[in-house]
Amino acid sequence: MRSTVLGENSGDAIQTTEAVAEPRSRKPQDRVMMLVVAMTAASVGLAASIPGFDEALRPTGPWILVTIALLFGLSEWSVFHFEFRKEAISFSLSEVPLALALVFVAPGPAFAARLFGSIAVLVIARRPPLYKLLFNTALFAVEVAVAYAIFRSLVSSWGEDDSALVLAAVAAVFVPSLITSVLVSVAISFFEGSLLGQVASDLRVAGWLFIVNSTVAGVTLGLALVSPGLFIFAAIPVALLWFVLKRYGLLDQRLRDLDALHGFAAHIGRTLDPEVIGQAGLDRITELLRANFGALVLFDGDWIFTHGSADEEGLIAPAAFDPAASTRLLSGSAARLLSPVEARHFGLADERLESDLLVASLEDDSGSIGRLVVGGRSGAYRRFSDDEIARVQNLTEQLATSLRKGMLHQRIEREARRDALTQLPNRSSFERSIAATVAEPDEDRISFVMMLDLDRFKEVNDTLGHQAGDDLLIEVARRLSEQLQPGDVLARLAGDEFAVLAKRDTREQMTAFAESCVRDVGRPVTLDGLEIVVTVSAGLATLDSEADEPGVSLRHADIAMYNAKSQRMGVDVYSDEIDRRTPARLSMLGDLRSAIEQAHLDVHYQPKLDLASGMITGAEALVRWTHPVRGMVPPAQFVRVAEDTGLIKQLTDLMLGRGIATLRDVHDRGYHLGMSVNLSTHDLLDTRL
Repeated sequence: MRSTVLGENSGDAIQTTEAVAEPRSRKPQDRVMMLVVAMTAASVGLAASIPGFDEALRPTGPWILVTIALLFGLSEWSVFHFEFRKEAISFSLSEVPLALALVFVAPGPAFAARLFGSIAVLVIARRPPLYKLLFNTALFAVEVAVAYAIFRSLVSSWGEDDSALVLAAVAAVFVPSLITSVLVSVAISFFEGSLLGQVASDLRVAGWLFIVNSTVAGVTLGLALVSPGLFIFAAIPVALLWFVLKRYGLLDQRLRDLDALHGFAAHIGRTLDPEVIGQAGLDRITELLRANFGALVLFDGDWIFTHGSADEEGLIAPAAFDPAASTRLLSGSAARLLSPVEARHFGLADERLESDLLVASLEDDSGSIGRLVVGGRSGAYRRFSDDEIARVQNLTEQLATSLRKGMLHQRIEREARRDALTQLPNRSSFERSIAATVAEPDEDRISFVMMLDLDRFKEVNDTLGHQAGDDLLIEVARRLSEQLQPGDVLARLAGDEFAVLAKRDTREQMTAFAESCVRDVGRPVTLDGLEIVVTVSAGLATLDSEADEPGVSLRHADIAMYNAKSQRMGVDVYSDEIDRRTPARLSMLGDLRSAIEQAHLDVHYQPKLDLASGMITGAEALVRWTHPVRGMVPPAQFVRVAEDTGLIKQLTDLMLGRGIATLRDVHDRGYHLGMSVNLSTHDLLDTRL
């Protein structure tokens, strides 16, 4: 699982408590406290160097100090936040009361007004952790100290006329805005790293506002210099300007969020892998909702995805998304917000959870796919808004659509590579496994293919029905699976044919493995209450010389298997001597079929001699074939081809017809002789013989 530390930035001289993230380790927090100490020391040093610490340039009544303190508090209270990713830049108009304080209030009271007015709002309205409060206090002190040091230095050079005071004040409030922004970026970098990138990003987003705020502060100060009470007339345009800026910021925020929302489907639609889609979707949703942690559970396949330190936060992801138990949690597909107490009530979290949880269902036209939960909101606000609850509904709908496509694609791909009955790899998947094996040969072990075919499987189907046949195939698959070693691949190729791809140290181990499989499959099995025995024949072929054509090893194993079946050997290993399926044999098959159909075969008669009397008693009919190209073909070759291909019946019928006709002719000539015709063992299965 991944742990994400979140920083929340601030964009002007007023840095609120959201400026620093909640720490997940003591080290970043300690570094922030070291920065606080350095900032405090710098503030004290600068304050000590300011001439006339207890004197104002333009003394006014005590009411101005109270007014400025209230203005500092008001600027802190009216701050607005611009969120991007998991950070927040906070904007305020603190430059206005600061510019007034530079002229009408002495540095000492100005420090007090700044700290009292701002910190009171922070403590009452936001209740920050202690380290955040101390950081912002030191930040405010730096702001005031730098502003007074610059202002008094410029005034001593430019003089104290009104124009000089306004220009000096504008410069004096602009520079601290830059400095405090950099300090906040430094604090955030303790948690997220990339200091230079952080500084550049913050100044690029907020730099223009520093100029606007400083200019507004100068205009307000100019009115106040004419008469202290006139700055009140600046309140209306300043408030309107701030309202416009705030609305612009909120509108820009929504546009950015909407743009991110529209890009969500493209972000998760780059693949059809449900695991990649699920994790990418969860990561993207937590980023868009500025959540620290989350979990996503898909019902189909028991996928569980997590983001951030969900387990450390107290989220109980697997139990949270039980399809039946979580139905009562959600009304239809509507997302809802749960407090920590409610989350614990529904069994979603334990006592460690402190933040709200946003829970949503993943729904599409086919029904519910899973459940999503996110929590630990970062950024400017700690609670998910109504807009974000509506947004997560849109996000989960898009995610559900992509996930459903991915799961459908995975199911189709799995079915294309798996046997539907036994769930074993099919032929195409098995051939890919062979190709992968020959691509990376193991020189120390023997790689081989074993083909297995059940004997008399058709009788089971014809006698007990196809359901019993299916049950038998499932049982055979189970028994073969028990014989496998790690790395072996078992597949069902078609019908009652199985295949195994394996590696063994010696040929003896290879044949021993095959014999063990044959024995185990041959054990009795009970189907429909009947105990039956179905044997199996196996053929073996090594992969050593077939690196370029994985299909060749399958054909060789198939030849060995059929030879084992015909010879009732149980197991046989491929050799060239038993290969009767060469291209030349296939060519011979076509010629033999034509020769039989066109009666181009010859019948020779070999006499039978009675040794006692020296008389010929009969003859044996012998088939002979003179091929126009091959010449004389030995009977041992073409008779075997006829037996292997089913042409033996036509060949036998031809020999019987020719032999009986010859015998009839001999009898008509007055010779009462016998006639013998050779039969194949395959002819014994012909009921019409």
